[in-house]
Amino acid sequence: MTEGTPEQHNSHPEYQGSPLYGYDSPAVQEHYEGREAASAADFFLPHLQSGISLLDAGCGPGTITLGLAEAVDPGQAIGIDIEPSMIERANTFAKERKISNVRFQVADICALPFPDSSFDAVFTSAVLEHLSDPGRALRDLHRVVKSSGLVGVISTDWGEPLISPPNEAVARFFELFEKGFNRYGGSLNRGRHLRVMMRQAGFDVIEFSASYGNSPTPETVQSTVRGFVAWMENLPLFDEAIELGWVDRPTLDRMGDDMQKWAEHPDAFLANGRCKAIGRKE
Repeated sequence: MTEGTPEQHNSHPEYQGSPLYGYDSPAVQEHYEGREAASAADFFLPHLQSGISLLDAGCGPGTITLGLAEAVDPGQAIGIDIEPSMIERANTFAKERKISNVRFQVADICALPFPDSSFDAVFTSAVLEHLSDPGRALRDLHRVVKSSGLVGVISTDWGEPLISPPNEAVARFFELFEKGFNRYGGSLNRGRHLRVMMRQAGFDVIEFSASYGNSPTPETVQSTVRGFVAWMENLPLFDEAIELGWVDRPTLDRMGDDMQKWAEHPDAFLANGRCKAIGRKE
């Protein structure tokens, strides 16, 4: 593969037969397993009612979906994800927690396999940034939600991460990650545009806010950085970056060492932006 424009501009680009963003990687899946509805969907939970139908589009291993399912019980919740191994994990967690009003299936957020006006509420978190055409996904979410139904969306915005003390390796990680996303039309830095994207998709945006996800203690900083290093070691996105000449493996290894040393500094602090919005279908 050369430096030119990649052939695959869709919701799940691949590199050498594997998902570019590492959806099938244990390092990525374990990271997403730490998300829960009580924290990730706190802005959306107050709008949910018992008995309604709900879709979680891009559910990953389903840990957020299960909390949403409990909120709408006895209503039915469905979680969809493009990666089959994510759905396998989600089904395992549902069985372990004995949550019966939820089901999971493989599907694409840009081509949802549901009729128009299927759900009372829809949720999606950390998915739009992976897409070359996030508007297409939002329009399909608009299609499947019922009239007066609500859609809750979270989109990251890592354009200005807070890094203290300043560290070149941590900053370089974010630069390489964004460059890899940009190559396939995605971006980790466009959460700030979420409101306008939702309005263009037909939603009346009734709530919109931005905040930072913090790693405020030495332990949380170290855990976050270990996750970043695992991504550099496991995600095909970084293998492609090496092939394209953006970086080499020894440099990535040094970056990982420098990042982990930085994380051990007693004053190390890291925070990344995210934007949250709720849209109503008129």
